[in-house]
Amino acid sequence: MNIISDKSLELNSLIKQSIEYRNYVNARNAIRSNEQLFNSLMEFKQRYTDIMQYTEGNPYDELYRIYHENDDLIHNSTVNEYLRAESAFSKLIRQVIADVSKDISIDT
Repeated sequence: MNIISDKSLELNSLIKQSIEYRNYVNARNAIRSNEQLFNSLMEFKQRYTDIMQYTEGNPYDELYRIYHENDDLIHNSTVNEYLRAESAFSKLIRQVIADVSKDISIDT
């Protein structure tokens, strides 16, 4: 088990050195420095998540409405940079998880 733990820590270090992670941290710090902007974005993201989870059928109209209501927020350069960095970092993490778990199966 020690070799797996060691390799996990090595992977953690490599992820932290990646451009995706560094861009994400910089963008996260930038948006958090503006409390009102950060809170507005978190509220928007929560509303988006709620719509996606709890809307029966096609959520298009509801999503269109919240995007329209938050047009200035979404087009704010700090918010846009954060969302792009968050997306790129999430993509990296999803790929790492897929690679690590490839060909591993557990019968439950």
